Amino acid sequence: MSSESGKTSSMAAGAGLTRGLSDPPSSRGIAWPLTRLDVAGAFGDIGVLFPIAIALITLNHLNPSAVFLAAGLTYCLAAWYFEIPIAVQPFKAVAAIALALALTPSEIASAGLLMGALLLLVGVTHLAAWLAKLFTLPIVRGIQLGLGLVLLREGLRMVMGSRGGQALPGGRLAEWLIAAVGLALLLVLWDSKRFPAALVLLGCGIALGVALHWGKLPALPLAPLPFQLLHPRMNELERVLPLLVVPQFALTFGNSVVATENTARILFGERAHRVTVRALCISIGLVNLATAAILGSPMCHGSGGITAHYRFGARTPKSSYVIGGVCIVLALFGGAAVGLLNMIPLAVLGVFLVYVGVQHAAYVRDLFGRWPQLLIAACVGVISFITNLMWGTLVGLALEGILWLVTRRRPSYA
Repeated sequence: MSSESGKTSSMAAGAGLTRGLSDPPSSRGIAWPLTRLDVAGAFGDIGVLFPIAIALITLNHLNPSAVFLAAGLTYCLAAWYFEIPIAVQPFKAVAAIALALALTPSEIASAGLLMGALLLLVGVTHLAAWLAKLFTLPIVRGIQLGLGLVLLREGLRMVMGSRGGQALPGGRLAEWLIAAVGLALLLVLWDSKRFPAALVLLGCGIALGVALHWGKLPALPLAPLPFQLLHPRMNELERVLPLLVVPQFALTFGNSVVATENTARILFGERAHRVTVRALCISIGLVNLATAAILGSPMCHGSGGITAHYRFGARTPKSSYVIGGVCIVLALFGGAAVGLLNMIPLAVLGVFLVYVGVQHAAYVRDLFGRWPQLLIAACVGVISFITNLMWGTLVGLALEGILWLVTRRRPSYA
């Protein structure tokens, strides 16, 4: 099977997808002025980060100061090292299972501890490059397609009110009206640099939330909650290993490592030279070891998140410093931060997810006309959407193996 980490990038570039190559070079430092696009791009991925973080905090009782401080510091440090806007997201499989089974903060952190150790081992021993060879271009495009469909579905669920949140006056009709206006704003301000779409939509969402909850706004004391340290217990480690770690690893390596490297190369070209499978494994590994220690939420980098930041204007690390700073400020407010974020109507966050989902799924277009590869990508995407990304990835690996056996040669996608 062909190697993902070099050939994939050049093929995508040849397909005409390297829109980010003409952007100005990035810098590790913060170069002023800070433009509106920098700020708008900073909030491109909040439709994923904030809803999952809020759910884990409110339903699983994670420490909000620990969750937002870890996310903020990770954003800033990742931007400093990788020199491009890098997304930071909670582990989706871990979050989904933890929410469904009402797992404790200690169990969630134990899963992050094991994932961190595993990914760090894969990175430092160079196993990442070997594993990446299994993730060929059709598999990566299928993962991106499946993730895009999942984001689209979750966005629609937010708009329809089936993801919880505070009820709005007017009920379902009000949520659909907010979503329609939000979508119209995105379309009208699609390429506006004076009024970046994401920034306008976020500002309108906050203003609407304040107006709807006027008179019962939450208190905002500057009081971070004290951290607690993880004390690993063997029974918890044994429980979360098959329950959380095994399904999350396939998803993380496929989407947060291989697909993230590929997406970064598509959007930023040579500026993403530091975004390699090995560096991403080490980064995610170190982050989760540190986050687990303070009972925070396990986190990763995501290919969909990079797309989200880029599509809403992020071109330099300044966007990551902005959203990282916002997360750190939220950590300082502790529990009050959740009440503040809950004021933003879920329909607004749903529009973010729908837009990003469509953009992310569209990467599969560079396989049009190459039917064997497109079929594999479609199967991976559909299976990932129907079940989860782990099963979609396994189906893709099986189909690639069958193709290799039939042709008796390594697949060539040139």
